[in-house]
Amino acid sequence: MSRLPAEDGRTDLESTRTARTLRDTLHELPVDALVPDGWLVGTEVVQFGDRRPADGVTLRHGDYPRDLVITGAGTDDGEALAVHERDRRAGRRTVVAGVPARGDAASELTDGLRAAARAAARIEGGGTGEAAIDRGEPSTSLSGRAGDVEKRLNFY
Repeated sequence: MSRLPAEDGRTDLESTRTARTLRDTLHELPVDALVPDGWLVGTEVVQFGDRRPADGVTLRHGDYPRDLVITGAGTDDGEALAVHERDRRAGRRTVVAGVPARGDAASELTDGLRAAARAAARIEGGGTGEAAIDRGEPSTSLSGRAGDVEKRLNFY
């Protein structure tokens, strides 16, 4: 829930509203059909730098030291979600795919899960070292620099 403070610092209950989260949307999707066997799907709260904490959907496999995190945090303009590969050993996150905004949370999260499934297949196939960018038939790709880090986003 998000609340707007009243002028005197108290919370006005009339201004309280319920927000729909990734967790809510996740429960409505056929996750088992979208995620490869052996990958466990969960949720967590993630934070990128000084941005506000956000919901994240995680894919984790006990045999691999890398997770996949789907979240609205760390996205660029026009993106609803980004898929990050998180290396648990090195403590790094790398964007491996972006999901364009459609205005439909279920479609956006479904696209995010599909992109994460492609990244999971790459991880299972023995991809080592830095995360490789998912290049499996993107509709468009963008690349650029964010500080001293080169970023490439594929949109599906």
